[in-house]
Amino acid sequence: MSAGHRIFRNIRALAAAKAATMASGLVTAAWTARVLGPDSFGVLGFGTSLMAYAALFVNMGLSTYAIREIARDRDRNDHRDRAAELSEHVLTLRTVLALVVGAIYAVFILSLDKPMEVKAVLLVQAVQLLGNALVLDFVYQATEKMGVIATREIGTSIGSMLLVFLLVRGPEDAITAAAITGGSITVNALIMIGRFRRDFGTLRPRIDLKVWREILTAATPMAVGVFAWAIFTHLDVVMLGFLAPHTEVGWYSAAVKIQTLANLVGNIVMNAFLPQLAASYGEIGPMRDRMRAYAGVMLAVGGLVVAGGFALAPVILGTLFGDAYAPATLALRLLMLASAVVYANMILGNPLLVWHRQTGYMIAMLSGGALNALLNIWWIPRYGIEGAAMATFTAELAATVAIAWIHRRAVGELYVGITARAMLCAGAAIGTAFALAHVGAPFFDRMPALVHFAAGSAAMVVVYALVAVLTGLVRPKRLRRLTRATA
Repeated sequence: MSAGHRIFRNIRALAAAKAATMASGLVTAAWTARVLGPDSFGVLGFGTSLMAYAALFVNMGLSTYAIREIARDRDRNDHRDRAAELSEHVLTLRTVLALVVGAIYAVFILSLDKPMEVKAVLLVQAVQLLGNALVLDFVYQATEKMGVIATREIGTSIGSMLLVFLLVRGPEDAITAAAITGGSITVNALIMIGRFRRDFGTLRPRIDLKVWREILTAATPMAVGVFAWAIFTHLDVVMLGFLAPHTEVGWYSAAVKIQTLANLVGNIVMNAFLPQLAASYGEIGPMRDRMRAYAGVMLAVGGLVVAGGFALAPVILGTLFGDAYAPATLALRLLMLASAVVYANMILGNPLLVWHRQTGYMIAMLSGGALNALLNIWWIPRYGIEGAAMATFTAELAATVAIAWIHRRAVGELYVGITARAMLCAGAAIGTAFALAHVGAPFFDRMPALVHFAAGSAAMVVVYALVAVLTGLVRPKRLRRLTRATA
């Protein structure tokens, strides 16, 4: 099977999983936001962001390192045994880190000047650390068995959604909502270990300090880069939790949920391409060819997603979360602009991690993360949630400019032509949505927000697809060839 066919197959499997994850995630977020209210939902969002940082110290870049090593050695005769051995080291090391980080996290939470009810929610969310430590997605991503990952993600998302519907009924159930997320991740990770046993053999704890030191030495620059990425993703919510009322954190958390789902589409493409990008390292021709294909797909989907989130921000918030979250409209639009930069960052930055250029990526992301922290401290007290969104956008842009310089040195290209076509398609779609909103205002004002959202989305998709074909951003012949080859 060719690289293109493998990539398309990967995207198809991950897209099925992410479609289920996005649908159930939207429903779950909408339900919890409405049932808990902005105040309790803000506590949950604050805890989720804190937990994201704690989880980074559990992973420590180990997943990215394992993907790189397993994907690179796929042609070896002992590939299966080497993959199993590395997986055992990674899971053992992450489990130890989860116990240590969990203890430190608990001490930190108990020291906060917060009500005991808030601390209880934050402590319960720590269950996620064990689940994250045991997840084996990296080995199946590296071996391009995306169907296994898809099954786990679908099980986690649907199970969480059903439990939330059954058990979360009011603001007093914030602790239950926190427990459901962590419990679902852990249970599905354990089920996945059973699948690993069938494919690679029984997992055994492996403790070898020399091997661990070698792994951590290679993975640490990746971990620092990913940690810096998390500063962009979660620092705004964390700092709002300390500097603003929980109601404002709730508004902003709703906007961040939508942005996260928008970025999730890019993650599907990135994860599908990453093994092939890793395998092309060292051969400039294949690196450039696969990067052009990667950039084309990322910008095609990213342009539509960002345009939709920007143009339809008020109706998306109204449809999912209700009128109580309308104050987050401007913040959401700013976050969607930040998402446009995130897509550029994923295109230019993530391949560097599997091309042994993780140090440059780390420095760029750390510098941007430091700028993000300073801007949040400066702008949140002055501009509230809009200040947090502006800080994220500005810092993302600064880091991506630096990463673009490193990427160009690696492959000699920045895909300006593809970017221009994607921007043209997005502009046409946004203009269509605004024109429809203006002309149809008398009708939409009498209808539920869902009607406006459906009509606006349909119009934007049609216009975007038409302009994408006319400009050559999307080539139907190539798409048909790939789909038929993998049918």
